[in-house]
Amino acid sequence: MSQDLITKIKIALVKKGKNQAWLAEQLGISTAYMSDIMNGKRSPQAKIEEIKAALDLDKG
Repeated sequence: MSQDLITKIKIALVKKGKNQAWLAEQLGISTAYMSDIMNGKRSPQAKIEEIKAALDLDKG
């Protein structure tokens, strides 16, 4: 996942007052896997659209 998208996700989480654990729960993945995604250690290709939907990243 691109660093740009990771940054957008982090900003969206802050704006919503949510954290990575919340997002992991929304996606049905472990917090460890979510951490790996956010640190660029894993690629979440199958979850990118779900991440965008959970954080309303496609809006605006």
